[in-house]
Amino acid sequence: MKKFTILIIALLLLLSGTKGITVVHADTILPFDTIIEGNLSEQTSMDAYTITISKAGTLTITTKVYFNAALMELRGAKNEAIDHMVGIYHGRPENPTTLTKVFHLEPGVYTLFVKDMNKTSFGDYSVLATFDPANNNEVEPNQTFTEAMPIPVNGEKIRGFLSWADRDDYYKVKMDEPGRLVIDVDSQLGRGSLYLYDSKEKEVYRKFLSDYQGLPILSKSHMDLEAGIYYIRMNGNSFSYQPIYEMNVSFFPANNEEVEPNNSRGTAIPLLITDDKTHIGFLSYTDMVDYYQIEMKYDGYLTIDFSSEFSGYEWMDEKGNAYGFLHISDGEVGKPEQSSKRLELKKGIYYFIPKTTDYREGGLYTMSFKVEHAFKDVANRYSDAVTYLANKDVTNGISASEFGVNQRIKRVDAAIWLAKIMNLDTSDAGPTPYVDVPKRAWGAVNALKREKIVNGKSATHFGADDTMTRGEMALLIQRAYKLSGDGVTHPFTDVSSRYDEAVRALMKNIITQGKTVNKFGTDDAITRGEMALFLYRAELN
Repeated sequence: MKKFTILIIALLLLLSGTKGITVVHADTILPFDTIIEGNLSEQTSMDAYTITISKAGTLTITTKVYFNAALMELRGAKNEAIDHMVGIYHGRPENPTTLTKVFHLEPGVYTLFVKDMNKTSFGDYSVLATFDPANNNEVEPNQTFTEAMPIPVNGEKIRGFLSWADRDDYYKVKMDEPGRLVIDVDSQLGRGSLYLYDSKEKEVYRKFLSDYQGLPILSKSHMDLEAGIYYIRMNGNSFSYQPIYEMNVSFFPANNEEVEPNNSRGTAIPLLITDDKTHIGFLSYTDMVDYYQIEMKYDGYLTIDFSSEFSGYEWMDEKGNAYGFLHISDGEVGKPEQSSKRLELKKGIYYFIPKTTDYREGGLYTMSFKVEHAFKDVANRYSDAVTYLANKDVTNGISASEFGVNQRIKRVDAAIWLAKIMNLDTSDAGPTPYVDVPKRAWGAVNALKREKIVNGKSATHFGADDTMTRGEMALLIQRAYKLSGDGVTHPFTDVSSRYDEAVRALMKNIITQGKTVNKFGTDDAITRGEMALFLYRAELN
């Protein structure tokens, strides 16, 4: 019965070349790791063997032919050809031809056919089947978006397997926040591709995987993405691929502080350029530009410190005039490029615009800003203090180019400066008890009087236009900042008991040391530059 069945199959294959045949699995089972010997003759010109595979893996068939020419073919349970039919040529009884064929297969029942080629050449042959399980941990089926296997980021390594019937593996990844997705692939794919898609199945990224001279593929891909659902597709797009791959998916959160959307001037995030802070932003394939609004409160210099792997930034004024890229980063993954640029700017509103220079390359960027005055009369001694006051919007100088460092300051102006730098509530802008205080200073003087920092020179006069003395300034600062002079003595002979505690407090807190070794200059007029220094040093305590 067995020979009759095989003979019928052989006759059908001879007539059709195995095409169109309904496979009835052969009675002969081909075991693994055992050499099976056979013989083809005019009566039996084809043999068929059943191979059962219980798990995914690699089937290797080694055939030795001791005659001129034979054909070998593997077919699936539905008669589908597994790869193409191959010929084995030029075999001799004393010198057989050996052919080894590798098949990457899913679990199932397969049939191996060995047949003569030209109906005139027959003889002996042998077949050896070996099997190596893939030991993959992917969950099949996962060949479409809807079947995608959910995997966690920073989870265990995925060991996947591609076969002749399973050319695609899909994985579903959820990102709860913006950041960088890193996909490491260790594979021997002869040819294949890595794809990333968003939740709408739109392609985000593609990388062709190819070995070099048979060496394994070690591929690291990174994508900067917004929060959402993404799909990873591993594709084996050639008969020459090696099927097993290992994939590790990591995620690094951006921890950016920007508030989306900020992709236009209308949605620009206002930045305080006086806060001496490093700001963190993030760009991705769907968010390729960010806008930040910067206000220059006075003419001056703005230094921009920017760091990014790949992004750059543009600059725009309040009228929408763009100045193109002021910087384009040329860094590497994990090695951001640092840049610093100093701009001379007029008072006004500007826009700082980080942008990607390639639609796939975004990622983290950091930025910090430092603004400096442009006053021509400010020496180095006063520079930091004047810049600090200008940044705090305490004063903008007497003109665009002069701060008036050496000019004396009036009591009314000193009151305004102090109220501003202390952020006092100046909403009580009604008339003061003092008839000589101009309307512009009502809120500041009322606030200082309410906080018991300042009094008038009399019940009805503040002395608004009088020059502020160094002694009076010491009193104001000591009261405003609640400074103590305990444990400190001073050597000054011109300090009366009225100013004694205030002067000791300023000395203790390193705000001033006097004009000379024994003179504080209590009754001397204080200049705008000196007052800027006093306030700046008090603020730093």
